[in-house]
Parts: sequence; structure tokens; C-alpha cells
Amino acid sequence: MSSFLRLRNSNYLLFWGLCLLVTGLPVSLFLTSLSQFFIVGSFFLEGSPVEKWKRFLTTKSAVLLAILWLLHVLGLAWTQDLQEGLKDIRIKLPLLILPFVLSGSEPLKPGQFRIILVLFITSVFAGSLVAIAVLKGLLPTKAPIYDIREIFNLGVSHIRFALFTCLAAIIAVYLLLEKSQEKTKVKKVFLIILIFWFIAFLFIIESITGISIVLLIGLILLWSIIIQRTSLYVRIIAGVLLVSIPLSLYLILKDFVHTYSPKPPEALRYDLKTKQGNLYFFDTTNTQVENGSRVYAYICEEEMRNEWNKRSEIPFDSLDERKQPIKSTLLRFLASKGSYKDAEGVAQLTEEEVKSVEHGIANVYYQHLSSIKSRMLQILWEYHEYSRGGDPSGHSVTQRLEFWKAAVGIIAAKPLAGVGTGDMRAAYEQEYARMQTKLTPHYRLRAHNQYLAIGVALGLPALLFFIFVLFIPLMKEIREKNFLFLAFWLIAICSMITEDTLETQAGVTFVALFWSLFVFSNPHRKSAELK
Repeated sequence: MSSFLRLRNSNYLLFWGLCLLVTGLPVSLFLTSLSQFFIVGSFFLEGSPVEKWKRFLTTKSAVLLAILWLLHVLGLAWTQDLQEGLKDIRIKLPLLILPFVLSGSEPLKPGQFRIILVLFITSVFAGSLVAIAVLKGLLPTKAPIYDIREIFNLGVSHIRFALFTCLAAIIAVYLLLEKSQEKTKVKKVFLIILIFWFIAFLFIIESITGISIVLLIGLILLWSIIIQRTSLYVRIIAGVLLVSIPLSLYLILKDFVHTYSPKPPEALRYDLKTKQGNLYFFDTTNTQVENGSRVYAYICEEEMRNEWNKRSEIPFDSLDERKQPIKSTLLRFLASKGSYKDAEGVAQLTEEEVKSVEHGIANVYYQHLSSIKSRMLQILWEYHEYSRGGDPSGHSVTQRLEFWKAAVGIIAAKPLAGVGTGDMRAAYEQEYARMQTKLTPHYRLRAHNQYLAIGVALGLPALLFFIFVLFIPLMKEIREKNFLFLAFWLIAICSMITEDTLETQAGVTFVALFWSLFVFSNPHRKSAELK
């Protein structure tokens, strides 16, 4: 009996539930689900549920998040696919559970709050090490890895893990600057190493969204340093960085565009012959380029076939390891090097480059799994192909443009109430057929934009309410200088531009958890806690 009374007068069950949740979120969907049973149990077993209910009702932001979930329940009323709708509201349950419990409970103790933050960045760090081990071949995989996204085998997508990494870097900065606890030099050095590791990891996994978010938050922090009453020396350094970082990005992007952009038009020499005396073939109707060089110019297919079959065990007229025609992959690869597509061009390929073509790698810059330059050039190539009417299937950037077109079309057809919580899949299928998309059925997905996703499911009024929910706590948290929430808020709203963050268990739990943790359970919200 005394043990039960001690439990009722404590928040240990909530604390341990949160510990399990932040530990499991980056690496285990099972722990992510299991931990929320502890959190729900804490509402009834610890303290007075009636008082917690009253505190919840007086917390505007928590009530609004719960209403957002209830709107999806209401959306079942006009859905045809009830099973899909029930699945959707089950996935979104954290929007109800976590704000409800954490807003009704007393804020965590400073020590508890710090432990939760440390556990989260530790779990993200461990998950990143596992991903690197997969990348380096230290852990077994079911199939060869051709895409950096395939190194995540912990049940969480690379997109969600990139968001976790962004927040982990921010939390490490917070712990480094926190004044409320004395830190040894070893701890400070370790936190600095973690910050640089998390940022480097975003580059390793080629997360353009993650890198963009970190840069945005970094620039905002630099600006805040300049306008604060810090020393002149510190403000000058911050100002130099504030100018140099965007300038450097501009120059880097300019170099990428220059590398990819088609070379100045030149008269094609139709009479030119190969060293073996054969004429080249030119397809003047196909303007595809690789690194500025035309793919379908200066081609001698017979010479390519003979020389390739000497170099590779995969025949020229078969498929590469990604089930693409070897011929097409080889043409693009040679063009990316600026080589003519003849016997000499194939003979000049190194053994590593031959292996790359066999693996389905179509550009000399794509040979390394982890390369921002490679990723940027791929994006430029995707957009160029899409702009000239190419198939966007399998290309993460340009297929999103098709997703967004479909979403806008659906919203335009049903702007007031949307299609209902469970009918999104059917609505997209019909819209893709109507717009005669070139996307193959496998890639005909949802919006990959949370704002559009809300509009499709529940209509424009619900979308306006969703935006209101996102912005309602902002001014208050800015006034209170709640650094952790403001950084998290930027991560969340930016992620929702290119991802339907609330449509997966990991994404919706991430938003609901850290929104609730930083607003309702944060024991020290003001900047006085930071140096």
C-alpha cells in the first residue's frame, strides 16, 4: 500500500515511459509503441486524474492538438474506406495521448528533463553508428546497397532519422550552453564532437532537408547573437559567419549548376569517324545531357558492344544490377565523362568504372554513395529530365512535383471537406489517372507534404486550422525564449513541406513528443538557463 502511495505521489512512471520513448524513437518502432502504454498509465496511476484533466483543459496548445486528432476522427463520417481511416487515426493517436498526458502532468524535474535529452541524443548517435556500419559493410544486408537511403535498417526511414539528427544536434548545443549544471572539459569536448558528428552525418546521408534545416537554424542563431548585447568581438565573428555561409553556399551551388549545365551548342560533326573508321550516330531529337554533355551524340553502338563484352561479364544487350538496360547506363556514364560512345571510350573506363556501370550507376559523380555533389547533380538531372517531359518515377524530387499536382487537383475538386480520413489512397489513384501522369503505379504515392495532406483529407478549413495550431504557441514561446521548442518548431514545419510528417508512426510521435516535452514538461524554458 505504501509503495502504491509513493507511486501516486511521484512521476516515475511518466519519466520512465518518456525515457523508453526517446530511446526507442530513433531505433525501434516496438519501443516507441510500448512506451506510450507507460505514459498513458501514468495519467491514471500517478496523482489525481481529475486535476490533470483540468490542467489539460486550460492548456490551449494541448487542446488544439487533441482537436486536430478529433478532426481526423470526424473525417471518418464521409470516408468510404473505413479500415484505412481507422488505421490513420490509430497512427495519429500520439497527437492526442502525449499532449493530453504531458500538459496535465507537472513539469519534469530538471534532472529528469536532462536525462531524457541525453538519452535521445545517445540513441540517435547509436543509430547513426549502425547506419555507418551498414554503409561500410561491417553489418550484413539482405541485398547490395545502391542508394544511401538503404543503410537504415532499424525500421525508421532515412527522412525521419535526418529530422532526429537535426534535433539531436540542437539538443547537444543546448546541453553545451546550459548554465544550470557544471560540466567538465571532457563533457564539453564530447558534446562539441557530437554536434560536429551529427552535422557531418547529415552530409554523409545526403539529407538536403536536414542540412537546410540546420543551416537555417544556424543562421538564425548567428543573427540572434548579433542583436544581443554580447561582446563586440563575438558579434563581429557572428556577422562574418552570417555573410560568409550564404555566400559560400551560393558559390557551391553555382559550381554544381555549371558542372551540370549543357555546354554551349556546337555544330555536330556528322562526318566524324571513330578511330576504327566507323561513322557516329546522332539522335538530334533527344536532348538528354549528363554533366553538360549530350548523351545521344557521337554513338557507335557496335563498337561499344564489342568492347563492353570484352570488359564485362554482363552482356551489352542485357540489364544491369538495377534492372536497367546496360546500353542506356553506359551511354549516360560515358557522356558524364565527356567521352565519345565508341570502342575507345569504353576501353578508357577503369575497372572501378566498369563495376559502377554494372551496378547501374549512370554518372561518374554518382559512384560514391555518400556525396553531396552527387546528390545535387542527381537533383539537377531529375529536374532537367522532368522539364523535357521525362518520367519522374523513382526520382525523389521530381516525383514530388507530381504528388503535389495530384494533391492540388484533389483539393480543388473537394475544397470544403476533403475526401475523408480513409479515402486518400483512392482519391490519389483517380487523380493520377485523370491527369495522365507518367508515374508508374508503384510510385503513385501521397502528397509528401503535410499541409497538402491535411487539405486532401479534410479540406481547406481544416488546413487553415492546422496552420493555426502550428503557430498559436509561437509568440508565447518566443517571448519566453524557449530555445528548444523554437528550434524543434522550425525542424517540424520545414519537414512538413517535403514530407507528410504526421502520416507515419515515427513522424507523428516525433512531433507530438517534443512539442509536448518542450512546451508542457520543460522545467526551465527561459534563456536565463543558457549562457
